[in-house]
Amino acid sequence: MAKLLVCAGEPSGDLHAARLVKECLQIDPTLQIDGIGGERLAASGAVLRADLADRAVMGWLPVLGQLRSILRHASGFVEELLRDPPDQLIVIDYPGLHIHLATIARRLGIPVTYYICPQVWAWAPWRIRRIAACADQLLVVLPFEERIYGPFHPRVHHVGNPVFDSLASAEPIADLEGSSGNPLLALLPGSRKQEVRAGLPALLEAARILRAKYPDLETWISCQRQNLIPEIEALVKDDPDARIHVGDAGVLQARARLAIVCSGTATLETAWHGVPMVVAYPANEVQRSIYSLLGVAPYFSLINLFAGRKLVPELLFEPGDGAAIARLAAPLLDDQNATDLVAELNRIREQKFHPGASRKAAQQILALLGEDSNR
Repeated sequence: MAKLLVCAGEPSGDLHAARLVKECLQIDPTLQIDGIGGERLAASGAVLRADLADRAVMGWLPVLGQLRSILRHASGFVEELLRDPPDQLIVIDYPGLHIHLATIARRLGIPVTYYICPQVWAWAPWRIRRIAACADQLLVVLPFEERIYGPFHPRVHHVGNPVFDSLASAEPIADLEGSSGNPLLALLPGSRKQEVRAGLPALLEAARILRAKYPDLETWISCQRQNLIPEIEALVKDDPDARIHVGDAGVLQARARLAIVCSGTATLETAWHGVPMVVAYPANEVQRSIYSLLGVAPYFSLINLFAGRKLVPELLFEPGDGAAIARLAAPLLDDQNATDLVAELNRIREQKFHPGASRKAAQQILALLGEDSNR
């Protein structure tokens, strides 16, 4: 019986890991699959060894704050590999932890698949070579990533983006309870505490500026995780016109007239629903300078990368600068501008937003497993 170990270090990775495990088990029900992730991975058929999905952090300072916990889990991971090594390790995104785990596994002779290779080309292109060196195969989710990773690895496969698997199979979206029916402005500040802390104040300021011009605009904030509720409530306590929706962001995206979205897969989800958006991510002057000097891709938002042009406005904003976001967002509240953009978003969805990534990734993983068993 072949054994896989699937590692997802954050909520989005947990969702994609769960879909991957289900597809692997459909292809080969005899597989034994252990997991390091969260609730979704545990419910998919994997045996959960550790829950890391709610500990996800970005940047070296937040990582230092959880260093003891990370080292403890890494130590347990090594002990697990030595005691009962899997036939293949699959790591999903989240480079801060997974590069190290994958490197350790390969040194122990365990084949590694890196699924959803991190978008380091946008902010740390010097790490491309290191990611390529830590895995036996790379499964990328954007077509042009084959070109980026290809010079550094002989086995790079574009499998598509698994966010479309989730969107294509989603249940019918429920009504938004408490909405007055007025035009809705959706604020999607991200799923990590540090993203919310850095970005939401500026998003709220932008919403206040837009409401001054469009008084009927109804502001809702997406809170996708229960542990973010206190963080968001503290930030909106002085803004009685902003309301919080806890749970699936799709409920807001399906109703929104306009969205202000933190960069990430949320931009693709918003585009799937045909909602005009501004993509805004907090970055200080140093971070913006690094991106402008070293960024490989022409855009940082996934929707613009899919479109191959600047389809929606995107902005790396100084934390607190809501006015800059509002200046980009205001034109999208014009009916004709919105109609034109919605038509373009729908065209992109029809042409490029195709499900099936989880199945293709599972096939590549099992193909590598078969190669190793025949050696």
